[in-house]
Amino acid sequence: MRTRAVRFLLLGASVAALGCGDSAINTPTAPENPSFARTATLTGTPAERVAQLAPGINARLAAKGIRLSLTGAYFFTIGKGVTPFRSHNIDARWPFRNLTYYIDASDMTGDAPAAAVDAALVNAYETWDAVSNITLDLTRVPDDQSNPDFLDVINLNPDGTCEDITDPQWQGPYADIVQGGWLGADYFGKCLGDEDIIAITYVFSDPTDLNHDQFNDIVYVEQYMNDKWGFVTNGSVYLDFDGPFDIQSIAVHEDGHALGLNHTGGPNPNQPVGFKPNGQFQLFHPVAVMNALNLGGEQRALLPLDLASIRQLYSRVN
Repeated sequence: MRTRAVRFLLLGASVAALGCGDSAINTPTAPENPSFARTATLTGTPAERVAQLAPGINARLAAKGIRLSLTGAYFFTIGKGVTPFRSHNIDARWPFRNLTYYIDASDMTGDAPAAAVDAALVNAYETWDAVSNITLDLTRVPDDQSNPDFLDVINLNPDGTCEDITDPQWQGPYADIVQGGWLGADYFGKCLGDEDIIAITYVFSDPTDLNHDQFNDIVYVEQYMNDKWGFVTNGSVYLDFDGPFDIQSIAVHEDGHALGLNHTGGPNPNQPVGFKPNGQFQLFHPVAVMNALNLGGEQRALLPLDLASIRQLYSRVN
């Protein structure tokens, strides 16, 4: 596993459906000899709370001698507002192209058979891996660690508020991308301030551009989903914003973030919101997996804008 140092960027919020917004935050470098005084009570939006958690997370990594720093998080949540229009919106990319991913089978949802859940998560990664004319290669590694994920714990202050989310026993990373499975609603509510978050992808990246390709370098990713919501491997209903949500559809979107894609497309101010002739709801133009809104149902296949964006990052000539 390759590790380096980094920057910070955050995403959140939506229309009255499943969606995301974004903001950018810079975090200080972790001290060489960090003290672990308890943090003040976390406040604000999920994006603001992750920014408040980041210095402590990075200090704990530094104390372990692990050269990683949390630099961002993308999450789905229920809320108001959508992001402005954007076409290709790219934050960073991996400086190497042979990536590994790890699925923590011990924390899968019980809403669907384990084999079907596993297959949905694998299919989501392989959707990106199968894109033609790119150099990216994703390979699954065995689930052979008892503690593969770092940011999956609720550490509380004496008053019951969340102090931080790090697991002190973690000795990873064990893969480039770790799918940590499903966490309880308290994790999202007490620590991130919103039980309605559906899924989150934490990104560790390096802004110094060590390989001189003019992109910030992603060096590690962890992903989690919220067990509060129902999840299925088939039968999710289009325009049902209360779930259950299709695992593969959510995972394909989150995996796009893990590979460096931000949200793409956006409400077109010159085109009224409405329905297309085939009856499909039209909010974003162009429509893409990486739009900042999920309308329920299944959207597992990459669309032209998704393909153009991933090729912009990892084409054979880049």
